[in-house]
Amino acid sequence: MKTETRVKIIGREAEIAKISDALNSDASEFIAIYGRRRIGKTFLIKEMFAQQFCFSFTGIEENNTRQQLSEFHRSLLRQGLSKCAKPQNWFDAFDMLRSLLETKAGNPKFNHKKIIFLDELPWMDAKGSDFVKALGHFWNDWAAWTGDILLIICGSATSWMLKRVFSNHGGLYNRVTRQIYLGPFSLNECEKYCKARRFNWTRNLITEAYMILGGVPYYWTMLDPHKSLSSNIDELFFSQRAQMDIEYKALFKSLFNNPEKHEAIIGALIQKKGGMTAKELSEKTGITMSASFSNILGNLKASGFIREIPQPTKRERGAIYQIADNFILFYHNFVYKRKCQSNFWTSHHGTGVVNSWRGLAFERVCAQHINQIQKALGIGGVYCEYFAWAAKENKSFPAIQCDMIIDRADNMVNICEMKYTDGPYAITPAYLVELNLRRCRYQHEVAPKKGVQLTMVASSGLVRNPQSMEINSVITLDNLFEP
Repeated sequence: MKTETRVKIIGREAEIAKISDALNSDASEFIAIYGRRRIGKTFLIKEMFAQQFCFSFTGIEENNTRQQLSEFHRSLLRQGLSKCAKPQNWFDAFDMLRSLLETKAGNPKFNHKKIIFLDELPWMDAKGSDFVKALGHFWNDWAAWTGDILLIICGSATSWMLKRVFSNHGGLYNRVTRQIYLGPFSLNECEKYCKARRFNWTRNLITEAYMILGGVPYYWTMLDPHKSLSSNIDELFFSQRAQMDIEYKALFKSLFNNPEKHEAIIGALIQKKGGMTAKELSEKTGITMSASFSNILGNLKASGFIREIPQPTKRERGAIYQIADNFILFYHNFVYKRKCQSNFWTSHHGTGVVNSWRGLAFERVCAQHINQIQKALGIGGVYCEYFAWAAKENKSFPAIQCDMIIDRADNMVNICEMKYTDGPYAITPAYLVELNLRRCRYQHEVAPKKGVQLTMVASSGLVRNPQSMEINSVITLDNLFEP
């Protein structure tokens, strides 16, 4: 049978297809969905299934095992289980869930599958609770063999999902039949959202909103289509008890235990635009390089807060870490440790400090749309690696820093420069000299056997002048809005 989805869902076609495939299979299926807080995991599942679950439960933040079990028991009773004593542990709880499911028929709308939705799984896994073992036993001993179960688990603590579910060496080892990472919306999907809610914003306005909020769907739902973008940002970030101020303060606490070191790394990276190596981060934060330090970096990467970019000449040892999350970048630049200023964004728009942030934020947006850049270059099917590259001054060349280098399997390299401007960007003769120095030095020191080309990712294109004719390829905002 073909599964129908509700029209409220924007984008997520690939994810919906995976879930539909699982739903329409002849076997029991175990789906694990993960992604950062506010990305829309719960919304996707509840909308797709119109909340017609045989059983659903959401873990309770900061509660102990006894409290989790008590609420799980209440949910079982509310959803049809005969009155019984409270479970003493998670093995008892899942046995009760089995008893409930055995009394229910599968939903004919969903291939007669019994849909189970367990949300915010990390909160259920209190220390010493044996929750993961009990879940594995429930699946291995019964659910996997019935043929009519669709078990869906979700968690915002991405690092927990990766460690405790996908890398589990116990009862859950290799049991998840489908992993789904739910990432941020693209510019294309945000434009679809804006059209659905009748914002009537230009692509420049949508891009600026994206620079601030990223592609986090929940943040976009906070925007009022009847107000300008500037008024929205003032209300969300700079008013008394601003919603996004509260959101930031809850962000790390909700995802990580003892998040102080995670926040320290974010604070260090904010101070250096080009990023830092692991060694530099260790020295800056005072966190000793160790397995624990590597885990913290891995957690921040898995949550999408930072990104790791290798350098072509140093690989892993020289990898650069940068802030990847647009919301965090904006918050630290304009809100963090600052006094609240009503109408700050409206009154500061176009100032030097805002324009400087726009340039950096646009670089992040380009990195988040690398597939669209590849497509615009006509190399969508070519294997590529992406680097950042920095080199110190020497006798032949000045110091060099390139934020995006595309190294292609067809023996070509694109050195990409990103410029966000309200109108076409004019390349001056002096800037062209600088660009050619970068190209020549990279070819001389890194890629002597490859062709090296200059690519401008300019939001509004380039002013046609003699210098622009020297640029090999130009990518505009319209290219980034492609699916």
